Amino acid sequence: MSRRTRLALTIANLIAGQDLQTHLAAVSAQVDDSAGWQNLTDRSNERDAAEMQQQYTDALTAWRKNPIAKRVIDTTSDYCLGDGMTPSAPGYMGRFVAKWWDHPKNLMALRMVELSDELARAGDLFVTLHRNPEDGLSYVRAIPKDQIVRVETLDNDWETEIAYHELQYPGEPRRWLSPHHPDAKDADRVMVHYKVNAVVGATLGESDLATMIPWLLRYSRLLESRVRLHWALRAFLWIVTVPSAKVSAKAEQYSTPPESGAVLVKDDTESWESIHPHLGALDASADLRAVRMMVDAGSGFPPHWRGESTDINLATAKAMEHSASRHLRRRQLTLKHIVTDLTHITYTRAYQIGKVRTLPDRDKISVTMADLDRQDNQDLAAAAKTVAASLATLTRTLPRTRSQTLRHRLVSMIFRFAGEPLDEREIDAILAEVEEEEV
Repeated sequence: MSRRTRLALTIANLIAGQDLQTHLAAVSAQVDDSAGWQNLTDRSNERDAAEMQQQYTDALTAWRKNPIAKRVIDTTSDYCLGDGMTPSAPGYMGRFVAKWWDHPKNLMALRMVELSDELARAGDLFVTLHRNPEDGLSYVRAIPKDQIVRVETLDNDWETEIAYHELQYPGEPRRWLSPHHPDAKDADRVMVHYKVNAVVGATLGESDLATMIPWLLRYSRLLESRVRLHWALRAFLWIVTVPSAKVSAKAEQYSTPPESGAVLVKDDTESWESIHPHLGALDASADLRAVRMMVDAGSGFPPHWRGESTDINLATAKAMEHSASRHLRRRQLTLKHIVTDLTHITYTRAYQIGKVRTLPDRDKISVTMADLDRQDNQDLAAAAKTVAASLATLTRTLPRTRSQTLRHRLVSMIFRFAGEPLDEREIDAILAEVEEEEV
């Protein structure tokens, strides 16, 4: 082979190698930018997909393995749902809602615990409604947050979500229409999205455990270290002192340590001494308690709710529960909105295909919620009784009057302090009925 031919082959190999490297780089870029890792939205305050996936995985792992994390989620659902949260409505709409709520494929009374846990654990709840064309009922199913790879919104209103993309293995992501999409009326299935702990400008929420996970990890490591130290304190070894001439023989004799409770007979030329570690480690209780306080600050729950009594008394414990009750009340209202919204969407989708007659009306849907604390009923009853007595004294001191303004104010205040505030329509109805009885 001539020099010129060898030079040509060398140049050709170099060019081919560069093309191969360029091709591999392109493949790598394509893998890194796959649909599973693209940003769900283009909002400025949104976390990137990898960070969002890691947070969801960490929260799920903590809930599964850390008893404190699981207790935080369970406490939220226990207090907010209580004995149950049930929607109702008058007339035909009410019968349809009850049938949908208790349907064997839904069993919403039991499913609400699962949905509440997922909302607190993930910060987002993606629920699909599968409409049965025969009777109009929708079957409720939840999809994990980490399966949603993109959220579509209106161009002029980013808070109005119109479609969601669910990751599929294998294949392209599945596109779910939102009830707000123009084509959702004819779709057999739609998806709805609810969120908590969201910052302004973000489409997705964040887990209740997000701020606690780093401190839960620190607490686990500290606790594990203390367990290992205490185990090391129970380890010891024997040092047997014998004359030099007997060292080899005794070493062979005691190659297997004596069992616990064994009796050894020796002469005065042999002495035994046990050696165990003397760990002068500082007491870690203060550090462990400080980390637990950070976890409690993240959850918003007082320490005695997870079984740590410390040195607080009953009065202090009650005072500590006020802020936790406020937080749980806000979450309870969120769950109430979810129940109301799911009920309204289900009924509306049945109405769209002519399976129900009554026009959908969200205002007619009411949701029965459990009390966060039974003690609240006693406090509210006492407050209502005191206010009613004071107002009765006020009416006796005034000349006999039929002032509608005064009557309206009296009814409003009594029911407001009783914890059951009435709207203007209900108060007017009560006063009208009283007037009819007086006549």
